[in-house]
Amino acid sequence: MSRKPRKSQKKEAYVHCVECNKEIAAKDQALFVEEDVGRFFCGEPCIVTHFTPDIEKLEREYGKHVSANDLTAEEREKYAHLRWMTLEQPDEVWREQTVKGDFRHTLIAEYKPDKKSVWAVAICLMLRDEPSFLYLAFVTSDRYMVDMFRRGEKLKVIRKNSLNEKPGDEKRVDEEGEELTDETARLAEPWTEADSLRVSILKSRKEDDIPVEDFGFYQNCLEETLQEPTELWSFLPKSSKRTYHFIRRYDHEKHFWYVVIAKDAADQTQIEIVDAFPTTDESVIALCRHGRKEVLGGANNGEEAEVPGVPQNVRKNVH
Repeated sequence: MSRKPRKSQKKEAYVHCVECNKEIAAKDQALFVEEDVGRFFCGEPCIVTHFTPDIEKLEREYGKHVSANDLTAEEREKYAHLRWMTLEQPDEVWREQTVKGDFRHTLIAEYKPDKKSVWAVAICLMLRDEPSFLYLAFVTSDRYMVDMFRRGEKLKVIRKNSLNEKPGDEKRVDEEGEELTDETARLAEPWTEADSLRVSILKSRKEDDIPVEDFGFYQNCLEETLQEPTELWSFLPKSSKRTYHFIRRYDHEKHFWYVVIAKDAADQTQIEIVDAFPTTDESVIALCRHGRKEVLGGANNGEEAEVPGVPQNVRKNVH
């Protein structure tokens, strides 16, 4: 007497929560916030617990660098909504791979409420091009704080020209509003040695130096410093463009210096201004004296160095 063959039973797939190791019945029932490492979670509490050490580390870093001259508690509350606007539509997106293997994204946008610059910064994981887990979000009036979190690779921002466009009619544009093609929709330049030096210079400013809100009174110094610097230093970081530090000393009732940081642009006839600021602190100027000192206004041992020209149509991209 023959036995009937036993019907095969399909074994249900299981995955385990990366935090509590709980067995989850099926992959499509698990929660996940990124695809780079492929972690699965059984619920939101485990997600928060898993990433809490990273959150606390970022919060400590923020607390260490926040300035006493930054926004007040009332102003942070007033501008808190800008954090969520930035998650929806950032001006800049930076991507950095962590030691754990996933990609941490920093979203930045500048706003001008009450006619003053306020930046919103959000650090998160992304899933299918959408923010999926938020580590830290804050608003600040300190542009140097923003610089601290520009890390890794700067990605091209791709967005629609208008919210009223029909599906299929949208154009991909970058942060300057220029339409992107498949060739231009790529990564921008990575964070370089020159960027790190610039942040180091700006962060070294003392509290009794010229206040940031007074920088506008020194705008006339920018063109003079470019055309007739007292000192000009240049250096070529690895895998980057040549960087220039233009320095001009002003001897008024209280002497000060004006500094312009620039780099070679794609057009070899131009340079791109990265930052410009006045200072009364000679230690800041000492940091700016980096690389090779160019010869100005005469010969040195019979040789005269060529000083980079600054054409009238130079691209002034002052942050």
